Amino acid sequence: MVDVVEKEDVNEAMRLMEMSKDSLQADKSTTTRTQRPADVIFSLVRELAGESGKVKAVRMAEAEQKCVSRGFTPAQFQSALDEYEELNVWQVNQGRSRITFI
Repeated sequence: MVDVVEKEDVNEAMRLMEMSKDSLQADKSTTTRTQRPADVIFSLVRELAGESGKVKAVRMAEAEQKCVSRGFTPAQFQSALDEYEELNVWQVNQGRSRITFI
């Protein structure tokens, strides 16, 4: 642990708090804030995993196909994948065939 808090850490904490509040809203159509592509991609992958949380892993090809079919590029998908893996939200296996939620 570090004794100094970086500005990036505060920004990330605020973004995560905002996203957690958004996820609690019953009617997502009332959201006025535009979501970043990475956040929408995360939501799509989470949908594949099931709302109940019983499924903790998703096939990479299936997730990418769903995101591309919604208008995202493979590069945007990859960027979101890397971002949420870095945040320890999910892990990608070595063969890059499965996304597992942590």
